[in-house]
Amino acid sequence: MKRASTLLILLACLIACESVNYVPPVTSQMAAATKGRRVDVATLRDGRTLLVHRCIECHTLPPLWHYAVEDWPNIVNSMAHRASLKPAERDAIVAYVLAVRSTPE
Repeated sequence: MKRASTLLILLACLIACESVNYVPPVTSQMAAATKGRRVDVATLRDGRTLLVHRCIECHTLPPLWHYAVEDWPNIVNSMAHRASLKPAERDAIVAYVLAVRSTPE
């Protein structure tokens, strides 16, 4: 019984951690939802990969809708030095975040 309880607690922790840092996979709908910004699926994939490996590596992310669309470029720019991001990498992360926010659920 104690072992089952421990496994359930471990499973709950894993699910909670995953949901805090859930980063949606890139879809073609995301590229289509970028409203006037020409962003291809490859750039969005790069942005997602960078977000996962450079941002989540150090801290949890707020929900992507927590900040306004116009805030995200400054947020990413403010962290770019710590994450060793090049300008094109910053642009890819911002493009991914904005595409996720623009995609209907």
